[in-house]
Amino acid sequence: MGQRAIVHKIPGGALGTAITRFGDSAGLQILYPADLVRDKKTNGISGQLTAHQALERLLDGTGLDYRFTDSNTVTITKPAAPNDGVAADGSTLLDTITVTTGRHKSRTDTLGGLADEDATYRTPGSSAFLDEQKVQRFRGSSAGDFIKGTPGVLTGDNRNSGAVDVNVRGMQGFGRVPVVIDGTVQQNTVYRGYSGVASRNYVDPDMIGGAVIEKGPSASVYGVGATGGLVRMETINAGDIITDDKNWGIRVRGGMMGNMSSPPAVGTPGGYAPMSKSRFISGCNWACTIEPIPENLLSGSAKGMDRPAFLAPKSGSGSVAFAARNDMLEVVAAYAKRKNGNYYAGTRGRTPVLTQTSDRIIRPGRPGRPEQITDYTVFSLNGLNRYRAGEEVLNTSQDNTSYLLKAKLELDGGHIFDLSYMRYQSMFGEMMPSVILRFDGATQAPLSEVSVDTYRAGYKWNPDENDWIDLKANIWMTDTDTHILTPYAFSFGNGVTMDIPQAYWDIAKRYGADIVNTSELYTGWGDFGFSVGGSFVYETIEPPPGRVNIDSNDLLASRDGWRKEASAFTAAEWKPFDWLKFDGALRYTWTQSYDNNSNYGSTLHNEEMNDGWAPMISATIEPWDGVQFYTRYAEAIRSPSLFESTTGFSFGTNPLVGVRPERSRNKEIGINLLQEDLMLPGDKLRFKASYFNNDVKDYLSRTNYPNVSVRNIDRALFRGFEASVGYDVGWGYFDLGGTIYDKTEFCTEQRAGLTCLPSGIPNGYAQMHLPPRKSATLTAGVRMLDDALEAGGRVTYVGSRGSMTTAETGGFTTVVNWEKYTLLDLFASYKVNDSVNIDVAVDNVTDVYYMDALTLGLMPSPGRTFRLNMTAKF
Repeated sequence: MGQRAIVHKIPGGALGTAITRFGDSAGLQILYPADLVRDKKTNGISGQLTAHQALERLLDGTGLDYRFTDSNTVTITKPAAPNDGVAADGSTLLDTITVTTGRHKSRTDTLGGLADEDATYRTPGSSAFLDEQKVQRFRGSSAGDFIKGTPGVLTGDNRNSGAVDVNVRGMQGFGRVPVVIDGTVQQNTVYRGYSGVASRNYVDPDMIGGAVIEKGPSASVYGVGATGGLVRMETINAGDIITDDKNWGIRVRGGMMGNMSSPPAVGTPGGYAPMSKSRFISGCNWACTIEPIPENLLSGSAKGMDRPAFLAPKSGSGSVAFAARNDMLEVVAAYAKRKNGNYYAGTRGRTPVLTQTSDRIIRPGRPGRPEQITDYTVFSLNGLNRYRAGEEVLNTSQDNTSYLLKAKLELDGGHIFDLSYMRYQSMFGEMMPSVILRFDGATQAPLSEVSVDTYRAGYKWNPDENDWIDLKANIWMTDTDTHILTPYAFSFGNGVTMDIPQAYWDIAKRYGADIVNTSELYTGWGDFGFSVGGSFVYETIEPPPGRVNIDSNDLLASRDGWRKEASAFTAAEWKPFDWLKFDGALRYTWTQSYDNNSNYGSTLHNEEMNDGWAPMISATIEPWDGVQFYTRYAEAIRSPSLFESTTGFSFGTNPLVGVRPERSRNKEIGINLLQEDLMLPGDKLRFKASYFNNDVKDYLSRTNYPNVSVRNIDRALFRGFEASVGYDVGWGYFDLGGTIYDKTEFCTEQRAGLTCLPSGIPNGYAQMHLPPRKSATLTAGVRMLDDALEAGGRVTYVGSRGSMTTAETGGFTTVVNWEKYTLLDLFASYKVNDSVNIDVAVDNVTDVYYMDALTLGLMPSPGRTFRLNMTAKF
């Protein structure tokens, strides 16, 4: 173990920083208690050394020892005193290990090699690492809440359906930001009425072991079509369940939440009746149309105002996970149940206010007709929404059940085989945005249903002492059944109504395979790394068995078609000097899709074939230890998704007009700073700042011109600045991050020629994904009682969307212009003992009435909410 000699050049300084750099350089996982290296220095290492030689020199004079626990794992220890800290068999007993470093063999290796949050500040480009603690701390009321607070990242339509739809720097939907869970993809695009679509991904927070978010095109095997970014999640494994060095373990987690109640009966109204500056005639004596005042206009619905007490739990969740392992086999089994009711809106802020004014119309008289006087009253509903302060927000409930089974077999020679199965099923409330905007207001709908089955088999081969082979291969399948039961109805001015009892139902399946091998080469000209791989995905979408797809009685049934996508890529890293590194990648992608439905008014079926190349290149300079400057240029292409390539109610494809893949051209320059022992012994400073310019040529969107169809527009542009800074001194810490867009632009051909608008295009989907110009998050906390207690808070600021003109949205895609808001969340975590941990949180402490950025419908977000969770491991 550790006998291969490679070139190391690690300067002297803080021992913790040097160990981190050595772990990255040598591809080792290094474990040690955090306080073991505090205040310790090293003289550094330089030259071609084996791992044993490097560790001996690195630890020289520190009073510490090391030992290899396997071929890729090293433990740093303090020499044991006689009969002190030594077991009967002579092995060394360690305190709880709290720090993990190293590039390979870590639990987040499948998450892009980010072993910890520090890795974000050592790589070119922008990314974020969310460990299990962050996922649980900020899990909030909706599934996508744990992503909030990450600079440049939002979740779209977060209060509908319990799904996750990630927006990265303005790019969202149709596979622009693939969400990969254990190497599988389930993303399903669902029609959301005239006001857009949603790309939905489903996973229970209790099943998430960690996540990495890459911003911009990705060089990984999963980066196909990622013109916006990539989200990779890993489900829990045995290390998340089993404590210490036991062979088996059980984790039990339970939680409860306030500010919720069970959904009322279907058809229950909520809020004020829909209206905006409507005129109701109170005194009309000549040629006037009298409009009746809706029953709930003046007072709102009689229901929904019985908000529970702050600490009264009305919803909850629970999960149990079991794991066992030995030298060869590891198994995990988990079950999770989550039942949340409809939540209640906040009370502070711009809540709806109903005003009324009186006016008079005087029509001059003429021969044979006297002067006519009409007195009338104008009722205006002002504010962000139709829901009243503190009112129950209908159609926001979830009833979820999840199952997870995983097994891993590790054989001699570096061979690893693993299998997994996960099932997610949910009954959830949701509201079509266009229903609220166009019909009779908010109404409790029947609960919609979704089920997702995920199957995966994987193989890894990483033989000891062989730098040329680090092979990973997967085959997988996801099966998603989506049945939306939201009533879909319109009332037209001519008295005609359209009332469809169910809005959407489809069966979406994906079959995928991927393979990638990474090799390393150490020469006198520098260190080289090479990755070669490819992937293939076949997906289908169709109506459920026995249903007619498109006819006059079922207008909103499923699309029907198939799509194939194949991709091959190669990536390389060259580090000629310790202070200089180059990265490059090249990807080829080919797609074909076919629409089983004929085009409206035609017998032709839409078929599309596209292909293209996408390069990436970056350079990193590190003139001082822990200080990096980088520049990156990356492209990604995305062919039309299956939803965009098939005919449905929202638009018809045109078989005679081909479309091109959209091409993201992302430029980024930035600085990374990672320093330890800067101002106080054991402290750590992190800083990252970047300027990004994502210019998307041939951006794909639904358009009005020349007809309602998905077409390429000339371009979409998202340009801005992003920064984050964090400081940790052991007993306390803070993290501050934010994003500012200095330009957004969408350019499209209209009847008047090429037109560029800052917010969207007529009848398009782009405006649904436009982020706020400014956003920022500050998180701060303290650790007390020997780190058993951690408490803190988070302040989030989100700017307004800003008003949009009809020229930017068109008549079909009316948007919600949310206003800026500031939220305060508090959290605390107490470690009762080595087995039990209690987490308490209060979200939206000041009970702000607000609407999330990227909300599509008129649904205010949750008011003040109390959460309590307990985790026990045995």
